[in-house]
Amino acid sequence: MSLSSQSDALYPRPSHALGEESQRRILCDESHFRIYHESLIQNEQHSRFYHFPNDAFIFVLAGHAYLADSENGLALAQYQGCWISPTQVHKLVLLSPTLELLVIAYQGNLAPCAEEHYLVNQANYRPNGMLNSIDRQTISRINSLSIELESYPSQQAEHLHYHRHSDQFIIALKGQLNLQLEKQDYPIEEYDWVLVKAKQRHQLNNPSQHKSMCLSIYSPPPAKDRVLVLKRQEPQVKTSKD
Repeated sequence: MSLSSQSDALYPRPSHALGEESQRRILCDESHFRIYHESLIQNEQHSRFYHFPNDAFIFVLAGHAYLADSENGLALAQYQGCWISPTQVHKLVLLSPTLELLVIAYQGNLAPCAEEHYLVNQANYRPNGMLNSIDRQTISRINSLSIELESYPSQQAEHLHYHRHSDQFIIALKGQLNLQLEKQDYPIEEYDWVLVKAKQRHQLNNPSQHKSMCLSIYSPPPAKDRVLVLKRQEPQVKTSKD
């Protein structure tokens, strides 16, 4: 388990103030993927080039950008993303004064797995309109990875559960969340992150009076992998009457 609040010395939070240097931070470095958080500033770095040895997913946390390879291009807004191919160099151009990105890059000898999704918009957040329910929207799903945008109304919590096989990377996007992990509570604020390993009991909840949002990255996808933890009721002891 890794919490950003416990690893600031290794992974310091990016600075978001306009006029400071653009930054890249490695949030999570696992055998199957590496996750970066990038803070880019237009007047210091108008464009950036990406070329990874395996498939990678680019997700816009805040701001606007234009991403292109040698043949196609795609405009991306907040909470939108796409896969990029390992066979081409991609140029990203900032369309806003600042840009916050999450980059999910596969590692190891993995064959391309998202060919039909290269430079295709994989995310367009649409609230479900239900004020008192947790909203989960799948941004992209392939054989080995699922990316979901999750919205928590005020005072709402998911059921305590664990995943048999899936690891879950969580990064807070908006508002405040609280994570109960193996009976310990951890507050998660904007751009804080946590990696929940398979079989760890956990529960996310929104303790605030405002809506909160997070991005969850599951590897592998959690289809039929979620196990609810039910609280055991203590048996009532019958007492005899005199």
